[in-house]
Amino acid sequence: MVEPRKQVRGGAMRSLLPMVKYSSETVDERYRHLVALRASVINDCKACIATHRRDARRDGWDHDRILRAEGWTNYRDTFDEKEVLALELTDAVTHIDGYASVPDELWDKAEERFGTEDLHNLLVSILAINVFNRVSIATRTDPRTVKGASAFDLDF
Repeated sequence: MVEPRKQVRGGAMRSLLPMVKYSSETVDERYRHLVALRASVINDCKACIATHRRDARRDGWDHDRILRAEGWTNYRDTFDEKEVLALELTDAVTHIDGYASVPDELWDKAEERFGTEDLHNLLVSILAINVFNRVSIATRTDPRTVKGASAFDLDF
């Protein structure tokens, strides 16, 4: 395990929290869990994986659903159309590499299915978890410090 760095606190951390609050107020819990789990796995943010596994379990998700969300491309048929779109968009935004990263076809289909406002809200949710993944990775947050994390949550 690498040595943790001082964690971001105070005004710097508070500046990031409005995105999370907005997301929790505007995006359905199931999509927030899908987005947080998937992006955290893509980014290999162990502290965020532990946090979002814990949160999903608290909201009634079983271990199988959590693991399917993290590796959704192998379990595509277990998700409904909107869940797949949310996961595809999460993958595209998280693996960003220029304008072609989020194809028009994906964006248009997501906008048609979610509506413009809900799509924008979902995008904020994806952006928020990516920001927190990067903060946790940059500061080397120790996943064992995640309060309430179980052995499952810490099993990477």
